Amino acid sequence: MSAHIYPRPLVVGETNPNPNQQTFFAPQLTTNQDVKNLTKIQLKQIQYVHGEPTIQFIKGERQVFAQEEGLHQAVIIKFSSDTLEVKDLLTVLPKHLGIKGNYLVGLIARRHILLRIDQYEYYVVALSKSVSILPFRGEQHLYRVFPWTIDFNSREETSMAAVWISLPRLSPDLFAKRSLLSMASAV
Repeated sequence: MSAHIYPRPLVVGETNPNPNQQTFFAPQLTTNQDVKNLTKIQLKQIQYVHGEPTIQFIKGERQVFAQEEGLHQAVIIKFSSDTLEVKDLLTVLPKHLGIKGNYLVGLIARRHILLRIDQYEYYVVALSKSVSILPFRGEQHLYRVFPWTIDFNSREETSMAAVWISLPRLSPDLFAKRSLLSMASAV
């Protein structure tokens, strides 16, 4: 007894004789992008310095890594005294800063919190609260907010500050992000 499969599978290069067959879109949506990207990644060479294996990255590479990880919209929150527990910060900080999008909270050091924000408008809102007080369980916690940079070191005092620039009578076409940042860089 022989089994017949209908429709029979097409041979490589053979055209479909019945173009009205059902098309399934799921295989088209699941591409092998991850596999393609993995083959394009070139790993850095390991160098030995004083017998220790090291990998050196230039600043441009580190900036690309930061962009990939969403750190271009990250702020550091530095508390004046010991910080709260991370689980408490997860609920208190977004409400206090007015963040409604997705965010990640991480502990960098004893008094430093890294807050990654996915939406630019909430990133700006968080930066606008440069110095503030966080009330929690009857206590007042003083903190500062500043943008995260590649050069950030939790052991050093920061010198960067958020600045608001007023540009009255600025033409609407100059409100593009690139032109605004160019003007702000002159300050």
